[in-house]
Amino acid sequence: MRDTLRTRMGWLHEWIGFLGGLVLVVCFTAGSLALFDIELTRWMQPELARYHPAPLSDAALDKVGGIVAQMRQNGRNAFITLPTPRDPILRVLHFNGHAFLGTAYSPTDGFPVLTRPTDGGQLFFDLHHSLYRGPFWGNMVTEIAAIGLLIAVGSGLIIHFRSIIPDLLLFRPFASRTRAWMDAHILAGLLFLPFMVMMAYTGAVIHGPRLFPMFGGGHHGRPGLHRPSGDSRATYAPLSPMLHEAEKIFGPATIGLILFENGTVSMTRADSSSFVLTRDHAVFSAQDGTLVDVVRQKDPSRRLGGILRGLHFIRWAPLPLRWLYFLSGIAGSALMSAGLILFLMKHRDRRGSRFLFRLAETLTMGVTTALPIACLGYLWANRLFWSDLPERAHWEIEAFFLVWAVGLVHAAWRSFGPTPLRGWNEHFVLFASFALTVLPLDFLTRTSNGYLSSFDVYKAVDFTAFAFGLLALFIHRRLATS
Repeated sequence: MRDTLRTRMGWLHEWIGFLGGLVLVVCFTAGSLALFDIELTRWMQPELARYHPAPLSDAALDKVGGIVAQMRQNGRNAFITLPTPRDPILRVLHFNGHAFLGTAYSPTDGFPVLTRPTDGGQLFFDLHHSLYRGPFWGNMVTEIAAIGLLIAVGSGLIIHFRSIIPDLLLFRPFASRTRAWMDAHILAGLLFLPFMVMMAYTGAVIHGPRLFPMFGGGHHGRPGLHRPSGDSRATYAPLSPMLHEAEKIFGPATIGLILFENGTVSMTRADSSSFVLTRDHAVFSAQDGTLVDVVRQKDPSRRLGGILRGLHFIRWAPLPLRWLYFLSGIAGSALMSAGLILFLMKHRDRRGSRFLFRLAETLTMGVTTALPIACLGYLWANRLFWSDLPERAHWEIEAFFLVWAVGLVHAAWRSFGPTPLRGWNEHFVLFASFALTVLPLDFLTRTSNGYLSSFDVYKAVDFTAFAFGLLALFIHRRLATS
């Protein structure tokens, strides 16, 4: 009876894991990068390297408020993000359907800072939560994949229940290829099991109200998605007194967003201000700046949702915890990639010549190796496209998907040809080439004093890419000698 259960769970784990894994590798890879979406956006705007954190002045805020008033008079829905330690710049943004684009302003005097237009790290956020396919169908696919992950975890625990302790102690990277991948898959699955279950569960709960509004919860996405598109008023009262009043209510340095509606201004708490991710805000009259209302999230079910969103997005977390999330997300992606590869190893001898197997290998290569190459290609496109290219942000996105598509076509060419394993090796070589040269690319395309004297967000991206390039070279050598 027990062996029959393990056999059935093995079949369930294998097939649910493979089909869901194709989506989940994309979600975990993009989600890991999205943890540093603000930092990646700064890297992709190298013009900001010369600007150092400075206190926000009342004059700068009031000046930018006047700019927003003019924009809204012209029918453009805009909002303001205030400087933070992660992004020490004042921004006026609008939503373009996928990302928040706009202009950066100096927090000291309110003058515009000339930066290249880019979606930046928001691409990875969008790819993570909706596969860049919009707020319904994309979320539906990721929701189903998250449920599939919970099923795969449960079935995997049943399969390996007898040998959990030995599996925790064994990792043989220099054993046979199948044994090494199996050890990596099991070890990562056991060590990062709580993280993956938490992320799958919270992700499913976050998307639930969006996909099934009849069960309540409403929309809790990023700001500005459903705000009115225009405003009949040409001017607003000065924003700085409203900000000071809101900080008296919610605490110093807790306001992150300034949202505008017809006749009102909302000083909204920053996502980084609390473990519970809410949209608490103070509402002011746009005409004279008087306080109209204070909106706090008091409903227990909504506060529980805020806690789950706080756990999932961790915008409140200090840098070490975000790095821990990042490494855990990469480990989760590696776990599922190893599972996909083990699936191919198991069926290659008997089904390696069949169309569906070759298609499965193409898709596996597309999400495990071609996607990371596309992410690096996105960084390269950002620095190689000239700054005043028309619709520049759009062409960066196009470059990302073009590189991904070329990688997928190459994967199909190798998978349907006589030497499929060469495709894997070539992908790792290409990834290593892109990753190891991000550092010199940054050095050659960014003008900044003190490049060698301080460690900043730019060098953090450079050296992280370099580390992944070294890892890709190691895998390439293992493939070449096995």
